[in-house]
Amino acid sequence: MALSGFDSLATRLLRSDTIAYGGFSAGAVVAAPTMDGIHLMDDPNEIPQNYPAKPLWEGLGWTDFSIIPHFKSNHPEAENAEATKTYFAKRGMPFRTLKDGEVLLNKGNGFELLSKT
Repeated sequence: MALSGFDSLATRLLRSDTIAYGGFSAGAVVAAPTMDGIHLMDDPNEIPQNYPAKPLWEGLGWTDFSIIPHFKSNHPEAENAEATKTYFAKRGMPFRTLKDGEVLLNKGNGFELLSKT
């Protein structure tokens, strides 16, 4: 996102209420202020060719909390989501968990949790 300039462009467009953003899994995680803790779900050493050698840990800052996807879901990363929750809790980091099928909707004055069930 940083290499392409998507981060700054999308942030500018969101703040001007020009676009809506929806992200699933890592697409939701990047909305947080930091990627710290997500290393328990995705290996930061798996870096695609032509990317910087070190991952960026700064998130987009669209939320004031971290997001843990696949929580208590039928997904291969669900077990890692539990470990990530423990990591955040031990460090006093604000976070929200999302089960597959749940959505956080930014209402302007806070986030509303919506679910397909």
